[in-house]
Amino acid sequence: MDADLLEDLDPEQRAVAESVEGPVVVWAGAGTGKTRAVTYRIAHATHVGAHDPRRGLAVTFTTRAAGEMRERLLRLGVEGMQVRTFHSAALRQLRHFWPRAIGGQPQDILAKTMPIVAEAASRCAVATDSATLRDLAAEIAWAKQVEIDPEHYADRASQRTPPL
Repeated sequence: MDADLLEDLDPEQRAVAESVEGPVVVWAGAGTGKTRAVTYRIAHATHVGAHDPRRGLAVTFTTRAAGEMRERLLRLGVEGMQVRTFHSAALRQLRHFWPRAIGGQPQDILAKTMPIVAEAASRCAVATDSATLRDLAAEIAWAKQVEIDPEHYADRASQRTPPL
């Protein structure tokens, strides 16, 4: 990558791309070029020798975004960079460190929530249409996120208005 490619960036994107040391906050709305700026930052840092892409990790929220970033980096001549979702990166680290820290292999992480929620609902004689299952799964996710244990759930849930 050469300086000509950075000329295609707007001033804010270019500032992100040229800042190769330390963290950078990219505060912008959807569709404003955040991923592009970060991708060019990685490519520029690689080009100037500030970072070795084989020792880097870029994380995104979605599989699609990770794939797009990976493709963009390859087009910019960056090979060997790990680009993953947050969940994929965490799972990879779990699988790597578990045998060393705990011993053995980690248990399989469940890929699908709905079958488990459906089974639990069925055992409790709760109607199991798809809307109810989605609501139950969302409620479980909320309780986990705010760290409510089952013993305190009813009290906390009665004090909240669930999202629409």
